[in-house]
Parts: sequence; C-alpha cells; structure tokens
Amino acid sequence: MSPFRRVIGCIPAKPQAYRYLLEIQLVGVPERCKPGVVIMKNPSTADSFKSDPTIGKVESWARSSGFTHLQILNLFARRATHPGDLNLVRMGTAKGRENDRMIQSVCGTASTIILAWGNPNGITQERYDQRIAEVLRILRHKPLYCVGPPTQLGYPRHGLHWRIGMQLQRWPVSQAF
Repeated sequence: MSPFRRVIGCIPAKPQAYRYLLEIQLVGVPERCKPGVVIMKNPSTADSFKSDPTIGKVESWARSSGFTHLQILNLFARRATHPGDLNLVRMGTAKGRENDRMIQSVCGTASTIILAWGNPNGITQERYDQRIAEVLRILRHKPLYCVGPPTQLGYPRHGLHWRIGMQLQRWPVSQAF
C-alpha cells in the first residue's frame, strides 16, 4: 500500500475482465486543488489492490500538478495488457456494456477531463478512431485537456508518457478522428 495514494473506488470492486472506473485519492496534496478525470485507452492490471506503470506515471504527474483526486476511465473497458488483443473481440465486447454510461456519469459534473489514450498501438485504426469519435460525442459540450503535445499521429499523449513538468493544455475542439 503506497503512502502517497488511496484507492477509494473501483468498478467492479474485484478484478474482472473489465474495469470501468478507478478512483484514487492522492495523499499529501493541498485539499483546495480540484479533481481530475483521465480517459485512457484500456485498463491493464491496476485495480483496488495494485497499481501498474501507467497509473503510477499518471499519479506522479497529477500529484506534481496539484491534483488531489483522480477518476480513471478508458475508451475500452476490457482489460488487455496488449491493446491489439481488443481486435479479437467484437466492438461492444471491447468497449464494455456499461462504459458509455460510466463516462457520461463521471464526466457530467467534471471540470477537468484529460484525454490520455495515445496512439492505437495494435488496435486497428478504423476501430480506434470509431471509438474515439463515440467518446468525443459523449463529451461534446465539455472542455477537454491533454498533457503535453499530441503524439506525432495527432492523438493525446498516453499517460505512460507523461513527465513531471509537462503542461496541461486545452485539447483543440477541431481535433477530430
């Protein structure tokens, strides 16, 4: 158990084939700071009991940037340590039955939504861009952010590649997939 974090919620609570939401309280950050929602590609191994390298990087950046609370969502809720594995199942199976509802619910009242899904990395371009378009439609009336510059392919930088000192910046509304 890390002295710098406390998992305050995970849906589902026990590790399963899907993870819809991971909520983390960052310890040792002034309470006046606002929470952040981070939307990544797909969950790997992080859950209520353990972190993974991507969540660790996101937490480090968020702590250094003054965030106190993170809600982690994903384009695809199905767990996969290799994103290309998401091509092996139907789109509905990859994204998860409850995922759109969870994104809408969590982001509905959020003031800081950070896009962090990175490049397709094995997911077919058509499937990836289709899913991004679906999520961006859900978020169409919200201000969106990214950390650091976009990737060379034009996607928001993946959380694993965030570095302390990278700036939070508005995601251009015109950036469509």
